[in-house]
Amino acid sequence: MTAAIRKQSARKIAVAATAALALLAPLASAQSTRAEIRAAITEPGHVPAPGCVVGTFERGSPTLLVAQGYADLAARRALDGDSLFYAASISKQFTALAAATLIAKGDLSLNDDVRTYLPELPEYDAPVTVGMLMHHTSGIRDSLGLLRMAGVSDVGKATKGDALDLLFRQRDTQFIPGTRYRYSNGGYLLLAEIVERVSGQAFADYARHTIFAPLGMRSSFFLDDESPRAGNYAHGYVPEDGAFAVRDSFPRFSGSGGLMLSMNDLARYENDIARGHRVWTREVARIMLAPGRYSDGSLIDDGADLSYGGGLHLGERDGQQVVVHTGSAQAFRHAYMRLPDQKRAFAVLCNRGDWKAIDRLKAVMAASGVHYPGMPRTRPEGLFHSAELNANYRLSPTDKGLRVEVTSPFVEAPAIQFYAADDDGRFHHKTMTIATTDDPDRIRVKRGTTADLTLVRIAESTDK
Repeated sequence: MTAAIRKQSARKIAVAATAALALLAPLASAQSTRAEIRAAITEPGHVPAPGCVVGTFERGSPTLLVAQGYADLAARRALDGDSLFYAASISKQFTALAAATLIAKGDLSLNDDVRTYLPELPEYDAPVTVGMLMHHTSGIRDSLGLLRMAGVSDVGKATKGDALDLLFRQRDTQFIPGTRYRYSNGGYLLLAEIVERVSGQAFADYARHTIFAPLGMRSSFFLDDESPRAGNYAHGYVPEDGAFAVRDSFPRFSGSGGLMLSMNDLARYENDIARGHRVWTREVARIMLAPGRYSDGSLIDDGADLSYGGGLHLGERDGQQVVVHTGSAQAFRHAYMRLPDQKRAFAVLCNRGDWKAIDRLKAVMAASGVHYPGMPRTRPEGLFHSAELNANYRLSPTDKGLRVEVTSPFVEAPAIQFYAADDDGRFHHKTMTIATTDDPDRIRVKRGTTADLTLVRIAESTDK
């Protein structure tokens, strides 16, 4: 073999090796991300245990699906992409979507007086509109709260008729309709009832024909005063006496909740939002993603710096659009976030009631290299002083936020507090809040409405 041929062969081998490494790098990265996500939904020391299914999406396509834990502990049936979860308030966007399809066809209007369709509802001081139900500004009382106040300890044993009867008995609303935001399961139960009466079909049937079937969501369905079908259903669990106990105590009727949903079906829904547009047409998207307004025209504030659209909290954080909703029942915790500007979405469905799904979602996004919008990007560290409090605050970062050691002449030993980072860009401990400022040497500390004080960084003492 000549020297020229040997050099050419070496170059070919080098090029092939480089190409192979280029192919392996994304695979290694995906495996690392998957491992980090699995760690975020695994709790060592509880084996076997319920858990979560995680889905990550880009441009409407799934990029990762990770399942950890069991759908049925007794049968040792593991969670997977087809496991059906009680979706709790994740259901609301599908209820709103059902209404939006009728609105897009001209069969219903957001400005319609709900008594046009629900004459059983009393005539209140101001009309309640369909839009007010969708945007939580109606003042209609929470149906699940009314059931519990009426003595129903397990709302899973109540019927839709029971809940509607209580809503129709209310002589007034909590406030003048259209003047305030108050999250209400009752409002969404009435919205589903309007869909049923306008469409002439049972709400569950209308959703199946209009949403689930066109999108290929073969497993998902709305409950209609019945328990979930046996099969891929994931039981909900809560810790009890060192183990996990089944708690499937959720409403069997739909509107505010009631959706049985799998991650694989959620992927089909996400694809339609981003690419398919079979159900999420341009007109439907406009209805779903339009932030609600009060009667005076001002934007709704949901209390977390977002507004509310069609079953979705939405707005801007960190200079980017955010669409998010969570779902919570006694033994189920879910979170679903879309970042339209990044064309990415993340979902966590969990069947254990002792976890906070939004914390799992934040960990999943961090593992995916995506900052959770609104969360503090930096965690202040060091010793800060307030002359007004005659106190020092020593801040140390932790996995979830800050460890704060407060010393002053008024306490014999330092007070130790743990502050959690939150979506508003601040750190919270009970009614206490710590916020960063544009100046890294200054922080703001607040307790309820008592004080909002500036603390200034001071040098650490070198005394031994």
